[in-house]
Amino acid sequence: MNVEVVLASLVNGVVNGGLYALLGLALVLVYRTTAVANFAQGEMGMLAAFMLLMFFLPWKPPLWLAWLLTMAVSAGIGGLTYLILLRPRPSAGHLNMTVRTLGFYLLIYAVAVYFWGPQEPYRVPTLFGNNAVSMFGFAVSYDQLGTIAVTVVLGAILLAFFRYTKLGLAMRAVAISPDIASLLGIHVGRVAFSVWLIAGAIGAAVGLLIAPISFLDTNLMRPYILKAFTAAILGGLYSFPGVIVGGLILGIAESFAAVAMSIHMREPFVFAVLLLCLLVRPGGILGTVQRGRV
Repeated sequence: MNVEVVLASLVNGVVNGGLYALLGLALVLVYRTTAVANFAQGEMGMLAAFMLLMFFLPWKPPLWLAWLLTMAVSAGIGGLTYLILLRPRPSAGHLNMTVRTLGFYLLIYAVAVYFWGPQEPYRVPTLFGNNAVSMFGFAVSYDQLGTIAVTVVLGAILLAFFRYTKLGLAMRAVAISPDIASLLGIHVGRVAFSVWLIAGAIGAAVGLLIAPISFLDTNLMRPYILKAFTAAILGGLYSFPGVIVGGLILGIAESFAAVAMSIHMREPFVFAVLLLCLLVRPGGILGTVQRGRV
């Protein structure tokens, strides 16, 4: 394996790892504040990519504006998902609500297949251009550089939001204990609604970053949501920085596994890394073992 192949694999791993981390942040955000594993997170990103292509681009707005509109609508869908699907009968339990997200995932997929499946795959224009730059003897596309830049910026914004803003601190308080946060005057329902708004926007951003790199179809996000869950567990389900670390480790590990061994060994190698990590660190790399939710 020469230096060019190593560097190209590293860049590709960072690109994919950033996408896993960003999607994993949305999963962890929802899980920490509502104790619900959102299985529909990936399909919401897929739906956002179809909304961009089918609804907003025909108006011929600037592509960056179409992106923002799509993310705003996707955030609204996330909020409505909470209000319609999860807020009713919260006493049913977290497992019950998690199964509701699984049903919503199947609903989104069925609707997408019905309306757009027969003509798939589709080509989605890229926000960053189709050119590439040469670095150390290998080419890096503008899509790859743009994806890295967007994931870094969004990740930094989210981490700063959780650390320095009133709403972000409220989300952290609800994540620790909803009951105590409620006693302190925090409206837990509004915080949960805000969480789903943010998760919807993040899912749209990831879907819009992935769609131009590969052809858009109804299975666009399935590999990514699985890896995002893995990154979240690997880094620690209760640690936002841990998810970022887990996503990067996952992306780089699978990239080098595909080159050094076989592309068919990529997934087995990744999950072997996950199992090894959980044997050594059951709570994840930067997480802690949670014995129960207060």
